[in-house]
Amino acid sequence: MKKNHYAALALTAGVAIQAHAQSSVTLYGIIDVALSYQTHTNPAGASTWALQQGNEGFLSGSRFGLTGKEELGNGWYTGFTLENGFLANSGKADQQGQLFGRQALVKLGQQRFGELAFGRQYTTANTMLYYVDPLGVGAAPTNSWQVFLTGQRYNNAAVYTGSYGPLQAIVQYAAGGVAGDTRARSSISTGLKYAQHDFVAIADVQQTNDSRSRYARLYLAGLRAPAGPVTLYANYMHSDREAGFDSSNGGTDTASITSMTSGSPTAAAAINRVFDSHRRDDFFTVGASWRVTPPWQLILGGMYDHTTAQSFSGSRTTAYGVADYSLSKRTDVYVAAAYDRVTGGWAGLFGNSTSNAAAASGAALNGRNEQVSALMGLRHRF
Repeated sequence: MKKNHYAALALTAGVAIQAHAQSSVTLYGIIDVALSYQTHTNPAGASTWALQQGNEGFLSGSRFGLTGKEELGNGWYTGFTLENGFLANSGKADQQGQLFGRQALVKLGQQRFGELAFGRQYTTANTMLYYVDPLGVGAAPTNSWQVFLTGQRYNNAAVYTGSYGPLQAIVQYAAGGVAGDTRARSSISTGLKYAQHDFVAIADVQQTNDSRSRYARLYLAGLRAPAGPVTLYANYMHSDREAGFDSSNGGTDTASITSMTSGSPTAAAAINRVFDSHRRDDFFTVGASWRVTPPWQLILGGMYDHTTAQSFSGSRTTAYGVADYSLSKRTDVYVAAAYDRVTGGWAGLFGNSTSNAAAASGAALNGRNEQVSALMGLRHRF
């Protein structure tokens, strides 16, 4: 009996060691901090020196996360991701102070058939945009204001991801969690990516409903293509929002489209505000990156959005440039500059002290029409 008992213990220990050997957990993260100078940060036209712009570095949002994977055999696996966003200039948690505000998910997959993931996850539009944006979707308000149209993350999301040769498909559904109404606050979307060598083409269709079942629809297409030592980027988004659609996290109508608050008077979040009439946005991005030498990279980008609604027409244009130098595989330093301009109904957006919804309701914003930003940053990955 004792021999059998010892043999059982040894077998159990062996299985445990084997299971442990097939599992892995990784700690990772990014810290991006930049000294920032920005003009027209109040209605009087004053400038601001600060660490960070809108609490973010210019290239990346600071974060740390844990990701794990366990091989189950026969191509099956399970895993998780827990990712926290934080503000490096103050140490506070980002994403409204949530512990794992960037991502919190568990997944089950099979190498041939794809994977299912459940939890707080990126929108398919944000994921697809990453592949065709010159900065992979930036972080500072100056270079990332397109995410106020796409949204960044869904709560209560179920996502299927499958790869079929050069084609990848992502299908996502986010439950609204509203009693007696399966449509309110729900979202559904599909993204497709085709990648062959260094060429990438994407497409995405997304619909989100707010707490009163008003919709926001988004259509996205883009590409990334090599041209000798230069990589070219282009994408186009068309957004349609039903009258009164409200995607703000802090308003009376809370939708799962976005993880942001409605923003401060100096934030670009005004682009996302509520309109009493049907709203349309047409958004274009073009850019290029050039790896001059192994450590040196230059990036240029331009963004343009035109907003139309009943008795409203306005546009915003942004141009930016980055010179980035890699000190090592994990650490780089950079200088960046950006120029922003608004016209029409968005006039007075920068540094205004009125309500961010003022332009939507026809009241003039009292800020400035132009803004210049300059930054010098240090970024480290681990």
